[in-house]
Amino acid sequence: MNHQNVHRILVVAGGASGERDVSLESGRTVAAALRDAGYVVGTWDPVAESPVEFDFGVWDMAFPMLHGTGGEDGVLHQLLQQAGLPWVGPGVAASRLTFDKALTRQCLIEHNIPVASGRLIHSLDAKLPATWPVVVKPAKQGSSLGVSVVTREEDWLPALEHAMALDTDVVVEDYIEGREVSVPVIYGELFPVVEIVLTEGWYDYQNKYVSDTAEYRLAPADLPSQLCSLARDVCDACDAAGILRVDFRIDLNGNPVVLEINTIPGMSAHSLVPRSVAARGWSLAQFCDWCVQSASKCI
Repeated sequence: MNHQNVHRILVVAGGASGERDVSLESGRTVAAALRDAGYVVGTWDPVAESPVEFDFGVWDMAFPMLHGTGGEDGVLHQLLQQAGLPWVGPGVAASRLTFDKALTRQCLIEHNIPVASGRLIHSLDAKLPATWPVVVKPAKQGSSLGVSVVTREEDWLPALEHAMALDTDVVVEDYIEGREVSVPVIYGELFPVVEIVLTEGWYDYQNKYVSDTAEYRLAPADLPSQLCSLARDVCDACDAAGILRVDFRIDLNGNPVVLEINTIPGMSAHSLVPRSVAARGWSLAQFCDWCVQSASKCI
């Protein structure tokens, strides 16, 4: 299929995960941008209409904005593959890998890509960390759901319980003191880096989507020279292509450490990728059109 033959785009958003509200907002944003770009656009929420009843055959391509479980974990991609509908974003295997923080972590270690020291645990009886602070996070969740930064022993068990309420696999990593930056890699092309600046706390769900306390530096000049090449290496190691966002901490010595890779990053008013797109001088309509064209070349 040539991209010139892609006219009808199905935006998939909503779902039943804890990221439903963010997904719906991202879906509305992308649908509006695609209409501005001249596409015929439809939307599908798997919660509202079963895939068994939905007619995928009238669409040329899907644009997934289904965050969290059921969307980023390869389940949606498997469904689209079975329906014969191409999509914007990575394949089934890459989506399964990158949604699981434990598997992604192991993959990056095998490719000599720096990650924080840590371990995978499965029990509330897990051994206490040797030092504080640590980050406790469910292996298979997004948008910082179930994540805690633990600075003292008395908060350890509540943090584990919070994470294990969402996933039996929990990743515990040393907290990296320093700067937090995000590098969008869109179909292999680097977009402007976004640095998240907080006067207090950390970049949790509240700061990502609800409050306006976070500030953002776009394309800061004082970044480690290897940062962008590392972002590409992460995508290559995970065999992922699409609208990708690689998140880093830059430690106090200026060394970048990978936190995670997002394969369906948010496109809401609070999200990072739209800020990067604007810093490049593109409208969201131009960006979404470019993504569709890039995806069509991969079919």
